[in-house]
Amino acid sequence: MPKKIDLVNGAYQLIRISGLTSNAVPEEISIGVQVSDDLAGELSTTLDTGYIQPVEYGTSDPNDYSGLTAQTAGPFKKLLAIELVDFFGKQVPISLKMNADKGLRSLEQLLVNVLPSQNPGTLPIGSGNEWDYRGDKFYPEPISDDDADYKYQSDVFQVPIDWTQWLAGLYTLSAVTYEFDDGIVLTDEAITDSMSIVTVSFSTAGQFTLCAKATNSDGDVKSEKVIYNVIKCSSNYYP
Repeated sequence: MPKKIDLVNGAYQLIRISGLTSNAVPEEISIGVQVSDDLAGELSTTLDTGYIQPVEYGTSDPNDYSGLTAQTAGPFKKLLAIELVDFFGKQVPISLKMNADKGLRSLEQLLVNVLPSQNPGTLPIGSGNEWDYRGDKFYPEPISDDDADYKYQSDVFQVPIDWTQWLAGLYTLSAVTYEFDDGIVLTDEAITDSMSIVTVSFSTAGQFTLCAKATNSDGDVKSEKVIYNVIKCSSNYYP
């Protein structure tokens, strides 16, 4: 994990390339760390970079771990370089400004998860998409809030399914398998009498489908489907 001094030195290196400063002295390193903390605090209102702020404001040590990853450190340095140039009252070169714009876009691409959008079910059916024995719209109809189960990305929970009514006392539950979208993580699958259970968690935000397929002792198969709309805990949207 990059340290705060790594971010500051990287930002000063970008500034040196632009011909605005020489090697940073210890006082400039300390200033750079403080400016880095301030920048991370400002970004946190819209981007969760994972930056580690000091317990008490203004007490960061250059050797403190930043909390950033190898992917986010580079873009952050580009933004920090702009902040440092502005702090020292110098004019920002166009090349440095363009780098900072690229850095911000990179952070947004890495950190922002957009809830999936869906096309309305009122769009016309395309020619060739409907047959006498099968019909389908060009786009899938949207899933309403009533059809989806909203969860936070950090949630971990069990999904029990009771197959008793389907078995009707005539058959036993032989097996239950699961089909699921990327983003769903399943663990601790188990079957007890006519009940199946599995633990569900999520690796990312988005909309995902989990389908449980049960097989009884006569070879019959029945499916149960659940749709999850998963958002980050920091999101302001939750119905």
